[in-house]
Amino acid sequence: MLYQLGPLTLDTFPFSADGVEREIEADFARHDVMNRRRPHEFEGAGDETLDISGSILPFHTGGLSHLDLAQSLCEDGRELFVMRGDGRVLGWYVLKKVGERHRDIGPGGVGFVVGHRLGLERAEDPGEAAGAGLVATLLSLFG
Repeated sequence: MLYQLGPLTLDTFPFSADGVEREIEADFARHDVMNRRRPHEFEGAGDETLDISGSILPFHTGGLSHLDLAQSLCEDGRELFVMRGDGRVLGWYVLKKVGERHRDIGPGGVGFVVGHRLGLERAEDPGEAAGAGLVATLLSLFG
């Protein structure tokens, strides 16, 4: 496993990840003061984004069903527990956008190579209600 996004697993195949970008921001307020630069007043954590890209080979290894799952998770709008393959917990995110790019179009309009992009944004911990779903997701990794 490379990444786990709720029920969606990104691995070397059929649904892979070959690029990841993560940005973390902090929020600051700035106030005018006399004879000094405007100081930065720390207000807390700002936006955090995670962008994952990869490619699938639908005619060789499959992966379109995983792309469909990503799209339905995006449309659903629920918070997803995100974990990296080395076991590092990244926290809760919402899947804000899913992009796909078909190249070398084959029969039925599907590309022989389909690039995908998943755009996630950090969310607050949804609380105890999400615990049962999280446990089920983690147990499915060992099943």
